[in-house]
Amino acid sequence: MGLRRRISIYLISILSLLAVLTLVVLRWDSHQKALQLEQVEAQGDLRRLLATFQARTLEVNGTLKSWANWTELYDYFVERTPSFRRDELSVKALAVADMDFLTLLDMQGRVVDITEVPGANGDTPATRAAATYADGYPGFLRSVPHGRGCGAVKANLHIALVCLSPVLDSEGKGSPRGYIVMGRWVNDDMIRQVSEVTGIFFKINDLPAPPGNKKQQLLGSHMFVQEGVQTRELPTHLEMTYPITSLFGEQIAQVQVTWPRKHAQFADKSYDTTQTVVIALIVTVGLLLVLLLDLVVVRRLNQLRQELGLIVDSRRWTGDVTVGGRDEIAALARYTRELVAVVRQQVQDLKNLSQTDTLTGLPNRRAFNERLDHVLAQHVRQQMPAALILMDVDYFKKYNDTYGHPAGDEALQKIAQCLRTSLRRELDMPARLGGEEFGVLLQGVTAEQARATADQIRTALQGLAIAHRASPPLGVMTMSLGVAVVTDQDNATTLYRRADEALYRAKDLGRNRVAQAD
Repeated sequence: MGLRRRISIYLISILSLLAVLTLVVLRWDSHQKALQLEQVEAQGDLRRLLATFQARTLEVNGTLKSWANWTELYDYFVERTPSFRRDELSVKALAVADMDFLTLLDMQGRVVDITEVPGANGDTPATRAAATYADGYPGFLRSVPHGRGCGAVKANLHIALVCLSPVLDSEGKGSPRGYIVMGRWVNDDMIRQVSEVTGIFFKINDLPAPPGNKKQQLLGSHMFVQEGVQTRELPTHLEMTYPITSLFGEQIAQVQVTWPRKHAQFADKSYDTTQTVVIALIVTVGLLLVLLLDLVVVRRLNQLRQELGLIVDSRRWTGDVTVGGRDEIAALARYTRELVAVVRQQVQDLKNLSQTDTLTGLPNRRAFNERLDHVLAQHVRQQMPAALILMDVDYFKKYNDTYGHPAGDEALQKIAQCLRTSLRRELDMPARLGGEEFGVLLQGVTAEQARATADQIRTALQGLAIAHRASPPLGVMTMSLGVAVVTDQDNATTLYRRADEALYRAKDLGRNRVAQAD
């Protein structure tokens, strides 16, 4: 056997062994990367799904807030007039508020009254289970900030998103006379709506009740507990379950979502093709194939992997894939760029959704608080003057009662546009903080300028002449504003408190005016 032949055999044998080892490593690595990408996408979709459920809970809380500060309901705990019960606590009134049930409790947790919209079969699970959790609600409210909260409860086999609060008068004053609980069922209609919004199809599995009736530690509004997520890796799909926890710490149901393992299947197909090509080329071209493979394939795949690794590690999907050419790897890089662009846009859309008020288009409280933290930090570093304005529409509950909630929503949109028009500086930030409450952050202003801006906003809204016959003496919609200038001693909590105190002082002085914090 000639030397050339022996060298060729040895070379082919060594290269074949290296090829086999390379293919084994490539298969393992591709599956690991595919699994990581699938898990990242699955967890992102699950977080988006849970965020949508939280948004549904915020809708319930927004409705509850207007009911909890209602003088007529406050008086109903003392004198339960039949006319108020018939007109304001009827099934029809509850359906108009887009709620499924309402429960009134006295301060000891005893049921005072309950209204429930019957289900398709005429069943009323909330009514039948009213006393199950009623005695625990006061303890729950004492355990959460601000004395109000939201979460989930289970009535028979039904899961509901509920919010509860002490009942005060329309000014938010006086000692509570009882509690109000409002809820919305997590039924097939809600599941379908959430699926349409998120594009994620899921189901909710019932869990058997724990032995006995012993309540666990109160968890407040932590309906979803991150530590409870379970993931099953199956050959064709990933299955992820997320427990739903009640107000009292009981696991009452599970959200189950299934994702097909498209990346793993793609990795398998890519592996099969790569194996055939590599073996054929090694047999025909030997060492030359190794050199060409390193230059044309391996280096470019490593570049693609490294760039993808940097993109994934950034967790913001920044960066780009720069691999070029006109072959299969270039096509893979092109598809990868398109996939990264889609994911980047979805992440940005989700971030925008989480920081924007859907009704008015203004930044929401979360975005507002982030900017406030930045403003306070900048004040500490550079002594940049700044001010916070809190504002509340006067008699807005009466406006909704008089003109209806659609008119109230339209009025809030007009107020948002009024804020945009009144604030022309780039650093000025208006936001809707909840209900009829708005806020504005100003930078680079003195106390006089901040007060002048607040009065300009007040005047602009009054100038819109939005009819409001329940708002004396002008008969148009107005607002009260509180101004607090940032000091060296301020943090977010103290600044909010000072502005809020100024706001309520403006209300006490007759509304439709500006008050400035000391």
